Amino acid sequence: MAASVPWACCAVLAAAAAVVYAQRHSPQETPHVQYERLGSDVTLPCGTANWDAAVTWRVNGTDLAPDLLNGSQLVLRGLELGHSGLYACFHRDSWHLRHQILLHVGLKPDPPENVVARPVPSNPRRLEVTWQTPSTWPDPESFPLKFFLRYRPLILDQWQHVELSDGTTHTITDAYAGKEYIIQVAAKDNEIGTWSDWSVAAHATPWTEEPRHLTTEAQAPGEPTPGGPSISSQGSLCSVWLPHSRSVQSLLFLVLATWTFSGGAAGWGRGHLCASGEAGTA
Repeated sequence: MAASVPWACCAVLAAAAAVVYAQRHSPQETPHVQYERLGSDVTLPCGTANWDAAVTWRVNGTDLAPDLLNGSQLVLRGLELGHSGLYACFHRDSWHLRHQILLHVGLKPDPPENVVARPVPSNPRRLEVTWQTPSTWPDPESFPLKFFLRYRPLILDQWQHVELSDGTTHTITDAYAGKEYIIQVAAKDNEIGTWSDWSVAAHATPWTEEPRHLTTEAQAPGEPTPGGPSISSQGSLCSVWLPHSRSVQSLLFLVLATWTFSGGAAGWGRGHLCASGEAGTA
């Protein structure tokens, strides 16, 4: 009877060695990545194994209780954050690896990507901000994210915040005109989870009106009008050359008197004196 004990020990050691060898030499397939909501129930299949196949499940290298199995499938109920991990399904006799699943429960997403801020034409207090869902987040339609945006002008240290339940765009409407802004966005599972780190910062300055440039220069006072006589800034025609003909002078004097009378008493006096002086030179 005593001689049988060493043989039993050798058998146990041989079986353990076989298990270790099988685990180390089984084909290491890439784990299937699966995301699930906190508090939900999930059934994990053992790859292509039949429902009644004899299998054993492990999570992060620790054996799981047989009462969690439904045939060859692993059933997890009321998921918690602690359920996240690498689940592996082995053939019970040969310890051949059949399937692996990397389960994520209510995890922290990566920051939003490609955050861009642009000025809005003709709106000196607005900035249009756009971004994209992190590329590592699976199926945004089934697992939507909500976003948290913060922004501030570079001249201030205090941030302003906006929480958005959906969408990947937002218009800032209270920016300081002409001041450069810094903008960042974070993401979170719409149901539960933790906020991501802040995105790479985007910079933008609201729209400002460009100075208007005159296409022609204003004519200086007293400068001769092209193709005509000189007229002073007071509107007087004193510098107008008058012909020496008496009839022409009389006609011009009448026109000049009418023009200066319509411009006021001061204009009349100046035009009258000027016209009289010119007429007397004949």
